Amino acid sequence: MKTAGIIAEYNPFHNGHQYQMETVRHLTGADFVIVAMSGDFLQRGVPAIADKYTRTRMALLGGADLVLELPAVWATASAEYFAAGGVQLLGKTGVVDTLCYGCETPEKELMQAIVEVLSKNASDYQMLVSSSMKQGNPFPAARSHALCSLLPSFSSDVVSSFLASPNNILALEYEKAIARWNSINSVHDHILSSMPVQRIGEGYHSTKTGVTYASATAIRNALLTPSENDGNHNHSMCISTGSYDFGLSQMLPDTSASLLAAFAQQNLLLDMDAFSFALYTRLWALHDEGCADFADCGKDLSHRIDQHLEHFLSFSQFADLLKSKNTTYTRICRALLHILLNIRQDDYAALWQPDGIPYLRVLGFRRDSSVLLSAIKKEASVPLITKVADASSILHGIAYKRFLHDVACADLYRTTSSMQIQTELPNEYRQPIVLV
Repeated sequence: MKTAGIIAEYNPFHNGHQYQMETVRHLTGADFVIVAMSGDFLQRGVPAIADKYTRTRMALLGGADLVLELPAVWATASAEYFAAGGVQLLGKTGVVDTLCYGCETPEKELMQAIVEVLSKNASDYQMLVSSSMKQGNPFPAARSHALCSLLPSFSSDVVSSFLASPNNILALEYEKAIARWNSINSVHDHILSSMPVQRIGEGYHSTKTGVTYASATAIRNALLTPSENDGNHNHSMCISTGSYDFGLSQMLPDTSASLLAAFAQQNLLLDMDAFSFALYTRLWALHDEGCADFADCGKDLSHRIDQHLEHFLSFSQFADLLKSKNTTYTRICRALLHILLNIRQDDYAALWQPDGIPYLRVLGFRRDSSVLLSAIKKEASVPLITKVADASSILHGIAYKRFLHDVACADLYRTTSSMQIQTELPNEYRQPIVLV
């Protein structure tokens, strides 16, 4: 049995993801594809546009055999921790042979050279990055400068161009994490290989709509920006079906388009500003304690939060207010989300420890792939959770604490959605896994 793994957010599942799924099966000859998918909150420090169960259904209808949830502590982290969490989750299934990921520039030689620098020359790299940031450069520019200096055999233009793509950055982190996984697990004879899949269509940041392979950014913008004909100007919500004038049906598989249309009609699609009041009350409650201990925050940002809290109007407005030359908007959003979700810097210490990924949470699977679940139950190095109510008898200590944290994150998302539509939605204990 050959099994490929993909780490994804599917926010939402679009034609580019469908292409990747089909290409992965073709190139690897995989019998099954497992997806490690973020839950309700994502790596850019924002909520998912649709809940994890809807996105799971999109993935399964798009060709995935099994979707496992990437815990929130890793799903909302920077690229390094996001990749490491996903690689460990897939590795701990005991059945994944190959990790497949999308990137703009599948240059294995350059990727391996950068990974080697980050692994063997980490101190020199960190020193150069730190020096560049002290000169006023933001981290992305400092990283590019450092790697160009440490890779003289590659032109600076080639290195800088490669690093300009968020998907290429993630590709590097996947390769780093795979190398680390293989070094730890070589004695157990469970080695992961990797296969980059070149992305097609519009770039990561493109906002062009009405094309077959639009970026997820463009699709989200079209969904969350009311059309002029809607008469709907509530920024913290979603769309009416009138917004499909943007050509979303052309950019999405039919199944994704219909699921999102149903969500739109129910006013269920969320953006970050739907969580503005929850964030403000959380920041206000932490006024005396401060926020320095939260992941991605630190003393300087904590001080700025305290200094500017009286000017808070919304999640997005406050993040924009807090950004500086050395701190990107995405980093600010991520830090604010970690404060909201109670994710501390100390939580990252679990990376590569046994309790980093202490369980496998099933979000959904295809009925004709049940043999895959049986194989995982036999080969996995951590428990497989198919029913939330069973977790208390299967998990213990820190593992159960981490599970409950994910339940709490999901409950925040559910409650926010319920308040938006003034209708109670099922909580994690009443929500069945997705079967197609």
